[in-house]
Amino acid sequence: MIDSAIFSIVNELNSSLNVKFNLNENRVVASNLLNLDGSLSIKDENRIVVSLVNIEEEKTATPNGFGVPITGNNHPIYLNMYVLFYALFNEKLYEESLKFISAIIGFFQSKKVFTPNNTSGLDQQIDKILVEINNISFHEQSNILSVLGAKYAPCVLYKMRMVSIEESSINYTAAKISERGDLMSKAKELFNQKTK
Repeated sequence: MIDSAIFSIVNELNSSLNVKFNLNENRVVASNLLNLDGSLSIKDENRIVVSLVNIEEEKTATPNGFGVPITGNNHPIYLNMYVLFYALFNEKLYEESLKFISAIIGFFQSKKVFTPNNTSGLDQQIDKILVEINNISFHEQSNILSVLGAKYAPCVLYKMRMVSIEESSINYTAAKISERGDLMSKAKELFNQKTK
């Protein structure tokens, strides 16, 4: 589902930018910034590279505040994804890179909620994705780029909230506390009978 969330939004962003700037090729690419050997993962310059830089569980989203339900399947996991939009433009095209970063900010300002009904290709199991800028300090930004092995370039970090993941699993019913006491008593009786 993470792939569906990112690639569906990237496809819609490309469509928007292609119309806005009268382009005949996509400029936004979902990818790592660098390969494991340290080389650029995108061979073509003048692209916006979209990279997932962190995933965290949204703890406040569980229905009863606890991780494990009393009956039924486990609750879905709600994720916060931190996604970096990095302008990988030739240094002579700095103005272009700023133009594209501005257009991306404008795109997400005009559409902050993505659902299967309003976003083509988004997985039907995803209820909705809320997108907002994640404000970070210059120091935090420097750390992120450093970990990714990238040099500074115009970029913006977005938080994509509430992507849910729910796999089918075996239903279960947890024993009530009073039943657990009964079970323990029966287990002790069986143990005592076997040890006699």
